[in-house]
Amino acid sequence: MGDLPSTLKTLLREFRLGGDLEVHERVDLGAWTTLAIGGLGDLLIRCSTASAGQRAIDLLASHGLRWLVLGAGSRIVAPDRGLRVPLLHLAGELQRCTAEGDGGVIVGAGAKLAQVGGSLARSGPPELDRLIGEPGSAGGDLRAAALGEPSTVIGLADWIEVARPGAGPTRVAPNDSDTAWAAGLGEGRAVITRVRLRPGQPSQPLRGLRVGAARRPVGPLRGRVAPVVFQDPRGGSAATLLARAGCEVLRFGGARVADWSSNAIVTTAACSARDVAELYRMMRDRVAERCGVRLACRLWFLDEQGTRVEP
Repeated sequence: MGDLPSTLKTLLREFRLGGDLEVHERVDLGAWTTLAIGGLGDLLIRCSTASAGQRAIDLLASHGLRWLVLGAGSRIVAPDRGLRVPLLHLAGELQRCTAEGDGGVIVGAGAKLAQVGGSLARSGPPELDRLIGEPGSAGGDLRAAALGEPSTVIGLADWIEVARPGAGPTRVAPNDSDTAWAAGLGEGRAVITRVRLRPGQPSQPLRGLRVGAARRPVGPLRGRVAPVVFQDPRGGSAATLLARAGCEVLRFGGARVADWSSNAIVTTAACSARDVAELYRMMRDRVAERCGVRLACRLWFLDEQGTRVEP
C-alpha cells in the first residue's frame, strides 16, 4: 500500500473479516474506468453497505488521509503512473435502487445511471427516461453538480444523503441558495451514499418494486458508453462545434474520436493517459481556432494524488 501508515494497513486487513468491506491492493485502474487506462491504484476499499463506507472514511480521516470515490469511472482519466490516494468503491446495497409507493425512487450512489433508467423505464416516472444512455454513477453525477458542472440527477433530487467522518450520514434537500450539502465532496472529505429522486407520475404502480443493479464486473470495461468530453456551451452544442471544426477524424496514439459522436473519445488496448490528454487538447484547440469557442472539459484528468488537473 505504498507509504500508508502501518497501523492503517493493519486495521484495513482486519476490516476484510467484516464481510461488507473488501480491501484490494495494487489494482489495475484500467479495469475500473470506462476509458480503460491508467496505472495501478495502491489501495481500493469496496464498501457494500453504508455502515462499511462510514467505517472506511472514519479510519482514513483518523490518519489524515483524503480519498477518491471511484464509481463507474466514466469521467476519470487515471494517470499512467497510477493513483496513490486511497480509492473507495460503493457496491452492494449502495448500487441498488428502490422504488417507493409514492413514485419516488431511492438510488444508491454507486448505481449506474443507465441501469437505473433502463430498469425503471416502463414502470417509473417519465422524468427518469433521461437517465437511459447516461454513463457514470449517481454519486459521480452529483459530485459533478457539487463542483458546479452539468448534472442529470440534481434537478430530480428530493434529498441527498452525505456521509462525513465522525458525523455519520445526513440527508439534505439541495437547492440553488444552499450548497452546504456539497461541502467536502470535491476535496475527498465526504461521500455521497444515496439520493432520493422526487415522486413523479409513474406509468404503472411502483409499490413494493425493488430493482437490483447488476454486480460490477472486475475486468476491462472497453465497449461501454464513452464519456462526454466537453460541456455544451450556453445555447449551443459541443458536438456540433466539434463536428464543424472537423474533429471527427482526429486521433492520437491509442485514442480517437468516436465514430458515433464527435464529443466522445474511445481507446484501444495500447492507449495511455498521455494519448487521451493530447487528443483532448487537439479537439479543444481546433474548436477554439476554427469556431472561436473555448469548450469546458467534463473529463476528470487526475494526478497521482487524485487531484483534478488541467492537461
